[in-house]
Amino acid sequence: MKALNRIAALTYNVLLLACLYLMPYQQAHSTPEGDDAQTISRTPSVITYCIDPDWLPYEAIEQGQHIGMSSGYVQRLAERSGLNLQFKPTQSWRETLRLLREGSCHLSPMLNKSPQRQTFLAFSDVYFYAPNVLVSRRSEPFLQGFEQVGERRVAIPRGYRLLEYLERHFPTLNVVEVESEKAGLMAVAEGEAEIFVGSLYSVNAYVQQQALLDLKINGWAWPQDELRMAVIPSLAGLLPKINKALSELSEADHLAIQKKWNNIRVIENHNYTLAWQLAFFTLVIIGLLASWNLLIRRYNRKLEVKNSQLEALKAELEDSNKELEFLSNHDPLTKLYNRHFFSAHLKPDNRSNSAEQRCSLILLDIDHFKEINDQYGHNSGDSVLQELSSILCQCVREQDVVGRWGGEEFVILSQQDCLDDAYELAKRIAGRIRATTFSVDKPVTCSFGIARLQAGEAMTNCFERADKALYRAKKQGRDCICIDDEQE
Repeated sequence: MKALNRIAALTYNVLLLACLYLMPYQQAHSTPEGDDAQTISRTPSVITYCIDPDWLPYEAIEQGQHIGMSSGYVQRLAERSGLNLQFKPTQSWRETLRLLREGSCHLSPMLNKSPQRQTFLAFSDVYFYAPNVLVSRRSEPFLQGFEQVGERRVAIPRGYRLLEYLERHFPTLNVVEVESEKAGLMAVAEGEAEIFVGSLYSVNAYVQQQALLDLKINGWAWPQDELRMAVIPSLAGLLPKINKALSELSEADHLAIQKKWNNIRVIENHNYTLAWQLAFFTLVIIGLLASWNLLIRRYNRKLEVKNSQLEALKAELEDSNKELEFLSNHDPLTKLYNRHFFSAHLKPDNRSNSAEQRCSLILLDIDHFKEINDQYGHNSGDSVLQELSSILCQCVREQDVVGRWGGEEFVILSQQDCLDDAYELAKRIAGRIRATTFSVDKPVTCSFGIARLQAGEAMTNCFERADKALYRAKKQGRDCICIDDEQE
């Protein structure tokens, strides 16, 4: 039994050594987001910070003093940023969160970001990664993750981000809330829970302190810890300075802090052959993981480039589609709707089924337009078409539709249900045309034909009646308005 206990302790130490070895590959070297001069002017002269009082080796309170890895990072933050940081002791992590929420405490140096915490805290870049593990008694079968937990009771400290994660992704798990990680491990050791979820480093520390050698690591728990510093929203302006100080920490600084507080002790063991075998395989695994990490990073960089190119192509394609759609429905000279657009609305099966759908069609044609083209040229004729288009758009209502049917002929789909109203609109347009000085040195007039869409009538029939009215207006001498004589 004693040999098994020694092997178990050695396994913990080897795993922790592996994590410490890989830690430099995962440290976040963030870029400062702003200059120190941009820090908010209302920064207090003394910034108080609170911690988790029982979370070794990360942080804890011992005889009223801040200890643990976060104390090393706080010390280096104060040295590099010039901030006056003052420790404010609390009795529990829940009390720390409450003080941060109330603003009585300004900063917490080592915690995970979560949606709930983002409602009352602003976070720095990640500066420390750590794996989370499932811990159980040795009699439990191996579990790969939360998916295999089933109906087992899972102990998690109150206020931890993992509670939010399980609520979102594994709401059916039987969660038992405990006061601290130490209390969670004791709950598993005493049979009050089957699984505890916590950080590998803190699990190692408490197992050694409490001699809980009947416990084992039973699987990896996602997500891993991505630890940051956090400040209350009113001090979010300090984040660029905090990020800059953290980014300036060297790998030697990180390792010095971790080695000081992880307290990995080599237990004397007479089975040196087993120790060397475990160390060898651990180094092989470390090498494989480091190579895999490097390959993944290269692949992700290539993937980001490809994604950027695809997004650019997608945006270009969307712009081209919008342009094509516009060109298919609009006249390139006047930018009015074209014949293709109106043909779609004047299909034989487009019928008026109710009074609300009834409207009027106004056709108009520029009088003697061929003479304008012959006398002044087609460029001047195009200018007249553009000027007339502008007049039509200014005279109609917002809900009316104006289009160029072809050549010098225009069509207005007016929502005027009453022929008198449609006639007044045509009259107003004709008067505006007469009062306008066009780019050619001669008066420009138009002839108009109006027809009202009848109940149950196809739009094409209404268009033919309006065209006949326009033909009559031209026969009567042009520059006049005729209404279809086949109305109800």
